[in-house]
Parts: sequence; C-alpha cells; structure tokens
Amino acid sequence: TGLVTTTTGLIVLRFFIGIGGSTFVMAQYWTSTMFTKEWVGTANATVGGWGNLGGGVTQLLVGSFLFPLFKHIYGGDSDKA
Repeated sequence: TGLVTTTTGLIVLRFFIGIGGSTFVMAQYWTSTMFTKEWVGTANATVGGWGNLGGGVTQLLVGSFLFPLFKHIYGGDSDKA
C-alpha cells in the first residue's frame, strides 16, 4: 500500500487483498463439506498447511530474490527497494 496515492487506489487494492484472503475460508468450507467426518479434520489441516507453506515460500522468494533485484535496480538504495 506504500505506492497508493488515492483513496480509490487504496479501496481497489484492499478489495483484491480481501479476495485473496477469503480463499482460505472457502477452502475450509469446501473440505468440510466434501470429506466425511472421519477425514474432515485431516483434510482441513492439510489445506491450511498448504496455505501456510505458500505464505512461507512467498516470504523466502521476496526476501531472497526480489529484494536484491529491486535493490540492484535502484542502484543499491535499500530504502527505495
């Protein structure tokens, strides 16, 4: 949100962030309805675990690859990157 300069831009950005976050809720509901009561706990845990793994991989990707790339693009200035 650091690059947003208008109220409309912030609303649009938060809208798409909200849609991305709501996929977890939909996945939990779907697994609860698609699996039997004996397996629903394992299924929900697996779905939640894959979501957490994706968040961790994203953090590693941004920190390890994208930040150095942007730092290079901005001439070594960590504040701009």
